Amino acid sequence: MSTVLLTGGAGGLGRSITQNLLKNGHTVVATLEPGGHRLDPQPNLITHELDLTDEAGCRALVRKVADEHGSIDAAILLVGGFAMGSIAETDFAAIEKMFRLNFQTTYQVVRPVFEQMTQQAGGGRFVMVGARPALTPSAGKHMVAYALSKSLVIQLSEMLNAEGKDKNIVSTALVPSVIDTPTNRKAMPDADPASWVKPEEIAELIDFVTFGSGKMLRESILKVYNNA
Repeated sequence: MSTVLLTGGAGGLGRSITQNLLKNGHTVVATLEPGGHRLDPQPNLITHELDLTDEAGCRALVRKVADEHGSIDAAILLVGGFAMGSIAETDFAAIEKMFRLNFQTTYQVVRPVFEQMTQQAGGGRFVMVGARPALTPSAGKHMVAYALSKSLVIQLSEMLNAEGKDKNIVSTALVPSVIDTPTNRKAMPDADPASWVKPEEIAELIDFVTFGSGKMLRESILKVYNNA
């Protein structure tokens, strides 16, 4: 049985990923935002309330998980936020907010987990979530802070692959178009959700690249666009 550290497990995407991992027999250690959404108790599901901008707290949790389970076989990092705004509309406070929500919450978990994976037999797998505007300037110009912060997540994934190559540590940044969540349907009522990506499909893709035959892939970026 593999141990997975999952951030954002109670979100619109996270719930599908949590259920898929549990269904496939993995132990899931999920972080929850203090005072935020909860997950119903289930076998092999362990939850911890944690502010992911707390660096010491992140390190302590990673050590606790490694001590109690022996290894961290995969880390799936979903926590993040979104904001619109062109350059003219985006001050540096907005940049800092998106940096904290999208990059800091990722990096502060990645760093101690990477250290743990270098010390355990078998290495490990990272999955994090990028964004198409981070790859497409014409889209990113309308959401500058969001696109810049997600570009750092993608760069981090590439750096993990470079440093982890000889240690059997692989990182994948999934770059979805639009995920079919209730929040996105409410925000875009005139769009056709049939062209979007379903959370269940992303969950299956994550299992494929972490534990399935796709674990041999060393692709930093997987574009998950469907027809959107």
